[in-house]
Amino acid sequence: MLEHDKMLSFPHITVSVVSHGHRDMVASLLRQLADLPDAHVGRVVVTHNLPDEILDKPDQAGYELVQLKNVKPLGFSENHNRAFAHCETPYFGVLNPDIKFEYGNPLPVLLKALTDDSRIGAVAPALVQPGTLHIEPNRRVVTPLELIRRRLPGYKPPAEPEWLVGAFLLIRSDVYQTLGGLDEGFRLYCEDVDFGVRMWSSGWVIRRVDTAKVVHLTQRRSHSALNFGFLHLMSLLRLWVKLMLLGCPRKRERRII
Repeated sequence: MLEHDKMLSFPHITVSVVSHGHRDMVASLLRQLADLPDAHVGRVVVTHNLPDEILDKPDQAGYELVQLKNVKPLGFSENHNRAFAHCETPYFGVLNPDIKFEYGNPLPVLLKALTDDSRIGAVAPALVQPGTLHIEPNRRVVTPLELIRRRLPGYKPPAEPEWLVGAFLLIRSDVYQTLGGLDEGFRLYCEDVDFGVRMWSSGWVIRRVDTAKVVHLTQRRSHSALNFGFLHLMSLLRLWVKLMLLGCPRKRERRII
């Protein structure tokens, strides 16, 4: 039996999902995970960041369901870091509740990318925008100059991502542990950018696997709500300070696949 087939013969993934009162959306995601063939998910950790009733585990689910209830709302990073304390598998998945598996099961393809190349520390599927066939573009590290470039005519996204969107990540657990998880100084936004920068700085490769696709029901809340816009701005400032103090690995130093 090939090494990849051996490692897929038993569950290797712990999935973390945070609910902000998205009971119906999380319940749908749990059913989708339960229905996936060969999902290789051993445990799903659902964090209720706002008061809510405990969810029922789908009858067909082959995974263990762990549910955490916060006394007070916590940030994106802190919630997933706490969920990671329940991870006993080689791989840790971070999923938004607003993910739809409309293109089959992406997990075996993502796992294969990780097992085929030991340099890769994290992977993500292509995120398809709802109602279209448009795939969210790869992204460069968010700097003031990059924000200006995005708005100029003829702007082209990078061929390979410099960070992976936190809506769907599959990460080596030892890498997550070594890096100390997500930076809890980011309450919301930019924690995924920071994590990507720290992975590159530590010598790890990140990769988007375009043959794996999911629908992301993205909500641009920071564009329409003042409080989310403020959080986004504070996160950007924190990111830029970190980049100035710690430095950002130059593109030539990054091992692009």
